[in-house]
Amino acid sequence: MHELSLIEALIEELEKQNELNKWGKVLKVNLKVGAMRQVIPEVMTFAFEVSTEGTFLDGAKLELDIVPIKWRCKACGNEWDEERATNGGLCEKCGSIDVELLSGMELEIESLEVEDTDVTES
Repeated sequence: MHELSLIEALIEELEKQNELNKWGKVLKVNLKVGAMRQVIPEVMTFAFEVSTEGTFLDGAKLELDIVPIKWRCKACGNEWDEERATNGGLCEKCGSIDVELLSGMELEIESLEVEDTDVTES
């Protein structure tokens, strides 16, 4: 279950950011995850819920944005996604092996929703 190690890395980064920014309660974490990471969203969400119990992230909701795999051929410029990938990683247009991954390996904090703790009472 590699989802747990990804969640542990996420929590570690959020802890560092929390120390710097002195957030209030974190309500939601939006995370971009590339399809090549091969995460199971339900497992990732469960790992987040269990791992954040008793922390400043306790009760926060994890939302995942799964980014599809996309390649580009360096030889001819052709771009394709995982749905059209039928050539074993070779360019479907010219057959070149000189291809680059454009998306699909992401693991990025896209945004956070944090409760405002700096409210002055009148």
